[in-house]
Amino acid sequence: MPDSPTLRGRDIVCVGFADWDTDLWTNQHHLMARLARENRVLFVESLGLRQPQLAGRDIARILRRLRRGMAPPRARDGLHVLSPLVVPLHRSRLVRALNARLLPALVRRAARRLGLRAPILWAYVPQAEVLIDALRPSLIVYHCVDDIAAHGRIDTASFRAAEERFAARADLVLASAPALAERMRRFSANVLDAPNVADTELFAQALSPGPPAPLDAQMAALPAPRIVFTGAIVAVKLDLELLVELARLRPSWSFALVGPIGPGEPHADVSALSAEPNIHLLGPRAYEELPNVLRAADAGLIPYARNALTDSIFPMKVYEYLAAGLAVIATPLPALAGVEGVRCAADPQGIARLLDEALAQDDPERRAARSRGERTLVGPAPGGDRRGDRRAVRDLLVTTHTPVLRSGQAVRTYGVARALAAHRGLDLLYVRFGAAEPDAAFRAIQGIALHEAVPSRGARRALAYAGARLAGVPDGFARGISPELAARASALAGADDRGRVIADGPIAAAALARLARRRPVIYNAHNLESGFRGELSGVGDRHTRALRRFERELLARAAESWMVSEPDLEGARALCPSATLRYAPNVVDVAAIAPVSPRVSERRAVFVANFTYEPNLGGLRFLLEEVFPRVWAELPDARLALVGAGLERAPGEDARVEALGFVDDLAHAYASASCAVVPLLQGGGTPLKLIEALAYGLPVIATPRAVAGLEVRDGEHCLIAGTGAAFAAALVRVLRDGAPELARGGRELAAERYSIEALSALLAPA
Repeated sequence: MPDSPTLRGRDIVCVGFADWDTDLWTNQHHLMARLARENRVLFVESLGLRQPQLAGRDIARILRRLRRGMAPPRARDGLHVLSPLVVPLHRSRLVRALNARLLPALVRRAARRLGLRAPILWAYVPQAEVLIDALRPSLIVYHCVDDIAAHGRIDTASFRAAEERFAARADLVLASAPALAERMRRFSANVLDAPNVADTELFAQALSPGPPAPLDAQMAALPAPRIVFTGAIVAVKLDLELLVELARLRPSWSFALVGPIGPGEPHADVSALSAEPNIHLLGPRAYEELPNVLRAADAGLIPYARNALTDSIFPMKVYEYLAAGLAVIATPLPALAGVEGVRCAADPQGIARLLDEALAQDDPERRAARSRGERTLVGPAPGGDRRGDRRAVRDLLVTTHTPVLRSGQAVRTYGVARALAAHRGLDLLYVRFGAAEPDAAFRAIQGIALHEAVPSRGARRALAYAGARLAGVPDGFARGISPELAARASALAGADDRGRVIADGPIAAAALARLARRRPVIYNAHNLESGFRGELSGVGDRHTRALRRFERELLARAAESWMVSEPDLEGARALCPSATLRYAPNVVDVAAIAPVSPRVSERRAVFVANFTYEPNLGGLRFLLEEVFPRVWAELPDARLALVGAGLERAPGEDARVEALGFVDDLAHAYASASCAVVPLLQGGGTPLKLIEALAYGLPVIATPRAVAGLEVRDGEHCLIAGTGAAFAAALVRVLRDGAPELARGGRELAAERYSIEALSALLAPA
């Protein structure tokens, strides 16, 4: 922001989580060095939150702290640095109490020595809470740039408790990643989503040719192409196995890792990296020397592992790479979703392909465009709201379940939420139902804010149910109507910055009926309800007619209705010719799914489904009664694995049918299979598990009903069979010989048509 307000003439006490004289500068160093140009800054070095070990690096650090702790604050880089003498054993309640006395005394004495009055307390760790009473700060800022409690050897319980207390007392909380911002909003009403940024002017120097801007000598000596990673080389962040496999996939390339080895990990083992001839550990560089490193590189790499720590990280190096003009390839971190100029893949093969494309398309014009584009960014693009601009337009998605990924309905909600948030900020309002807390996957969506409505009980809920029934809402839907959800949605929809309002499913659409009278509401349909429910056993004609009347009213009232398939679109047109309809297919996060290698030798078919859902039970009966008896006649060792809730033991005595129940790791279930089967004979919409199986790169055998509405071609993307005999014949073929061409074709189709990125393009605001 060229005309942004400037902080001048203030006193600042900053409590960091690192030492000032470190090999690797981070957000805290850059920000405080800049603020020190026009303010007086006292930087308080790391409080030693990590449990120390008797290793060379930790011993040297302790000795250095003992030496510096006896000295007054020292002048460095335009500010003053204090090395406080605290005991780094924070798991002990006694030690925490001791530090709570030591730290305020030391900092207060240093502040008096420097003449600081009513300073701003700017803290990167919540243990700074003990300084509030000692300093009486004029402003308290908690700058949360990392999920420190997810690091190894941190006392998680005491850290989380301190963080909750400090965030609640802070005047402002800055959070560098969406997952951090969402967690902080539980404790603070003033949270600003402020992603890490870069010194773009410095890194743009990488585009300057030749002298006086030299190449890094070690980088220049490596064979091209040179793929670079800059930063701390630590196992808790880097996916070492992925790096090794990537280096083996491209043995003629040079992979240069530039940075200190193992800060925070005294026994860091990088032997697997050193063993690869084309992985080069070049050691750290001074920050101002990094443009010379990137000038010699052909692409920037961020090969982070996926874990609790990295799910809350926004790597500062993203904008450093882009400012230097480099293409950026990364593993799919939640904070990187939607960041322009960054391409992600979850596995070595996918990263290698993206690097192939980046290298083939690289030229000076593209490098200059990347650098120019990122020089104006202060956070992930697109979406101005991600810079904390409260005036930015935000969409509102209203759903009737706690957002957790435990059903096909929730997966569709997640896909729609991700697709919407890719364009601009998103508020997701939900009723607490089915789970106490949203999944981390929802909290990590870039630009999202979650709002909870707690449903009432007793008389008020009974009155809401009665009113819904009188309004023609069918019984099963009327039971889910929450007046609290409707009231909260109306309040959120009335905001000046409100974009689209989307009702997620028929219950939410019914709950927002009054709101739809005064502002446009979009209906996100999960199925054509009257179409598939009318096919289920036990549903009479009277109920079906009532459901059709209800659904017709939903379609007529909605400003627009999003349907999952072409058959559902046709059914909706026939039911309500005046409805405004849009195609919005079911999708999965293809980029985050690493394709598996089908286990042909196992001869195992996997059926992943929720077995409390009647169409899935009907499909299971079809497999056991009409398909597998024929398969076993030719392949006696063939097996069927059943994965999903509602079936905790095998339906019968045949040991070749395995009931695995609900599993947390579907990737393992797919990786141990030869193929996937989707044997639906009834139902509506499009089965998400079919799309998911395609994304995993397994050959798929499906019924015509299962693929209705999908853009699949028989023999190219999957095998389609409608009778027991035809299904068995297709299954025998795949189990016996494999079908790699189907696996490839299905994966490509999923990425092109049924990915979150594809849905985002379809749902772009007008």
